[in-house]
Amino acid sequence: MKKLDDSKFCFISCVNDDFFYDECQLYLQHLNFPQGMCGEIVAVRDAKSMTAGYQAAMEASDAKYKIYLHQDVFVVNKNILHELLMLFRHNPRIGMIGVAGATTLNADRPIWWESNSMCGKVYSKRYTEAIQLESFGDFFGRFRRVAAIDGLFMATQYDLPWRSDLFKDWHFYDISQSQEFVEHGYEVVVAGQEIPWLVHDCGVVSLDNSYFANMEIFKKNYQW
Repeated sequence: MKKLDDSKFCFISCVNDDFFYDECQLYLQHLNFPQGMCGEIVAVRDAKSMTAGYQAAMEASDAKYKIYLHQDVFVVNKNILHELLMLFRHNPRIGMIGVAGATTLNADRPIWWESNSMCGKVYSKRYTEAIQLESFGDFFGRFRRVAAIDGLFMATQYDLPWRSDLFKDWHFYDISQSQEFVEHGYEVVVAGQEIPWLVHDCGVVSLDNSYFANMEIFKKNYQW
């Protein structure tokens, strides 16, 4: 097993749009690093799927702390690395941290944003040109344990394989990876944020047939 460097963060994105990714990197380059820590930025291009791209990047980096984020995510909390490091080091059972998710998933449609137990928040440009707050549910405390997090931002302190054998395009990689961590005995959590850590410039996302095909694959392979 590869020895991981606990003084390093790695920021990983699958990239097909440099207009967004250039801005994403600009925010990453202005983050405040904890003392003694360093970072690297890895862009995965021409990935066959999100799981395949993330798997390749995970294997290529020896950073203990890996942050998988969409190319259109801008990290506006300059102290986010301090926040993540504190959560991970004080809670070794936490395997993965997100900013939005749900504590339970529906049996028929295990889609986190259709759950009645959502939590987290993010600044978004989903429906308008102006940045707006999307709040999915506040909670007390530094984190809340969940069944799944959204894939816009997924920070890990342990490496687990991404299920590229099951999910061969761009959907359900996040919910499946959440369940992988749970099944391996780790906790998946949404971080407590007084003010959102991120801006997501995603626009309106439509769900196609591929999304629901991957949902059926998830249902056949996981118990949640």
